[in-house]
Amino acid sequence: MSTAAQQARARIVEPLLGLDPPVAGLRHKIRDVVVLASSSRGGSSVVSEILRHSNDLLHFRAEVNLFFVLSGHAFPDGGTGSDALGAEQLTDPDLLDRLLAFDMGHHADGLPDEESVERFADQLHWRLSAQWPDEHFDMEQAHFWTRETLAELRRDHGWAADAFEDAQLFHTLLLCRVRTGHPAVNPWYYDIRPDLIRGHCPDAEPSSAPPSALVFEEPPFVTISPWQTVTEADLHRPLIIKTPSNVYRLPFLRALFPSARFRIFHLTRNAAASINGLHDGWRFRGFFAHPLPGRLAIDGYSDQWPQWGGDWWKFDLPPGWEDWTHRSLVEVCGFQWRAAHTATLDYLARHDVPSIQLRFEDMVGEIDARRRAIGALTDWLGIPLGDELGRLVETGLPPIMATSRPRLRRWFDRAELLDPVIHDPATLSILERLGYDLDPETWT
Repeated sequence: MSTAAQQARARIVEPLLGLDPPVAGLRHKIRDVVVLASSSRGGSSVVSEILRHSNDLLHFRAEVNLFFVLSGHAFPDGGTGSDALGAEQLTDPDLLDRLLAFDMGHHADGLPDEESVERFADQLHWRLSAQWPDEHFDMEQAHFWTRETLAELRRDHGWAADAFEDAQLFHTLLLCRVRTGHPAVNPWYYDIRPDLIRGHCPDAEPSSAPPSALVFEEPPFVTISPWQTVTEADLHRPLIIKTPSNVYRLPFLRALFPSARFRIFHLTRNAAASINGLHDGWRFRGFFAHPLPGRLAIDGYSDQWPQWGGDWWKFDLPPGWEDWTHRSLVEVCGFQWRAAHTATLDYLARHDVPSIQLRFEDMVGEIDARRRAIGALTDWLGIPLGDELGRLVETGLPPIMATSRPRLRRWFDRAELLDPVIHDPATLSILERLGYDLDPETWT
């Protein structure tokens, strides 16, 4: 890691070092860990957001990659040359334990009092610093932005005094204020609907380039909501860990939580839909994950954005990525899909770990399929369906981290490009192991 990155990382971590974590020694006290294992663009963001509507579970606000970066475990500091981490890489875990403790928890109901507003402003200040590590944000200014944004929402948008109704709208208005002193902060790098940005921040322009020379949290950045951090009384609840690159870190995660029951929820999606989603994501204004200066010559990507396309790898970095730096983009995406599911299947074949395999197509499909899939999952997790989760089963969920408006079989538009990768014997072998019909006409 460069000197600038080390300094920025220290500046982000330092405020937490002087605070008592919500639960000390958290990693030894968690009793049930569920890793949501999937490929990138395999639907894990949507499914994770569905599960966040159950307060019988524990979550992180977003993916845990940020904390592996800040604790020195992520590529390239991890020492494996990829996103892979084994139990032997779990050295000096105290900082990681502390970072996870401050982020773990579940949704809170609004902002009912002054203390909750103060706490939320503190969390926003910290997250802004992690998302824009080149910037220096003043804590008092962050509190001012937070209060002014809430006042505007209550005055002009009808929010109740203690309510928090729409994270995307809140962040749009907040970021417009942040930009007055930090013009580099661009709401187009967040998971925010374009109409909100155009309507409220018309001076902000979309950009396909990386948001900064330093990327700690992979964009699209998370829009946080009020959050109840973990307490000792919560530790019996299953902890859901969602990050696609964690399929290469399963031994590391098992060692990180040594006292927990360790389970795997394997979420699958057909190769065409996932690979097409990866292809869209590589060409979208986000998902910058790993700087690899001058190492990439990916046809359909590096040549399209020569200013940075030779330097930035998107999404997860599987072992063996070095063999794909000079291939076509669709081949790289096929490699990423195969590598993720191969890692999950091979781990389950080698280890006696409780697991469940469900299809993303069912979890967001027709209502009967949703009922069966989410019912099976809640039964396996050992939690009640609950009112909020039950409502989502009936109504579905808006798209999360989408590159374009979702529609059935969007991959058909790119079928000719995808066909050689889909029919690659290596892809067909994984599809067969996952239980898919090998005829693409049967996929959604």
